Amino acid sequence: GCPSDHMIHASAPGKIVLWGEYAVLADAPAGVMALSSRATIRMAPSPDEHWYFDSEGFVSEPASCPSDQLPNSPQSAFVRLILAHWGYRSLAECSAPLEVTTDSSAFFVANQKLGLGSSAAVCTATYRALCQLTQRTPDLNEAMAIHRYWQDGKGSGLDVASAWHGGLIHFQQGEATPAVWPADLYWQVVWSGKSAKTTDHITHFDQWRDQADNTPLDHLAVLCNEVCEQGPNLSLLTEYSQTLKALDDVAILNIFTHEHARLGKLAAASGALYKPCGAGGGDIGIAFSEDPHAIAVFRQQAAANGFLPLDLEMATDGIAFQQRQ
Repeated sequence: GCPSDHMIHASAPGKIVLWGEYAVLADAPAGVMALSSRATIRMAPSPDEHWYFDSEGFVSEPASCPSDQLPNSPQSAFVRLILAHWGYRSLAECSAPLEVTTDSSAFFVANQKLGLGSSAAVCTATYRALCQLTQRTPDLNEAMAIHRYWQDGKGSGLDVASAWHGGLIHFQQGEATPAVWPADLYWQVVWSGKSAKTTDHITHFDQWRDQADNTPLDHLAVLCNEVCEQGPNLSLLTEYSQTLKALDDVAILNIFTHEHARLGKLAAASGALYKPCGAGGGDIGIAFSEDPHAIAVFRQQAAANGFLPLDLEMATDGIAFQQRQ
């Protein structure tokens, strides 16, 4: 029968930016790793003529919507956005009524957002599921455009590209290239205990960039190219982290918060290199070492000091889809 007779299940991974923060906005290549925290969306036939929307992780009240409209509840924002992008004016135009459950709980701890790219993962999984429902061919550039529109035109699209491909990618000017992570470089992601809003930082950065000396940004861009060409290693990542700190100091982006500075000291004492990841103001960071023991010590020290080491691996799969009878 038609696709709505079945259960549709799509998922996409979160991500961490390893290098390329801000420099990616100056057309330098970023390194982005997909992580084993996944957002999933399930679609099953509705018991009646209404559509139902529910979410786990992202807290909102369950909502229902008549078939002759597009949904308007917080947890159905991407469904609405994607269908509107395609020119649909009602849910009925795309399928028989469904119950739609979105689960992003892997991206939250105690209702606090970890900063692993949950909106991009949810958007990408929702897009993949709706492509199946409407028998469209999924297109990464279209998914990136939809998420960028949702972010008021901000951001590079690297988080959607990472969710799409999985693994490690190099991302430059809208194009993603799969890359290989070195087997002898160990890492540990840690949450600093604060959530940050990316778009605020990007706005501040844009204002700084228009009126200031861009030397540290240019230096950061050069280093991004080197890391992509040579592959990540400790000396390049150390230099990158120091240059990111220099950019932070002149542009006042608040990337190296008090918490990240403490984590940096704990890492150094453990024999590891630590850097904050992403646009700044809190969220997550990562420690690197060629010695797995140093990473284990850092993990233990971070936890003992009230931080949250996250149990994450690299996600080998990007966007994934199943249809069940």
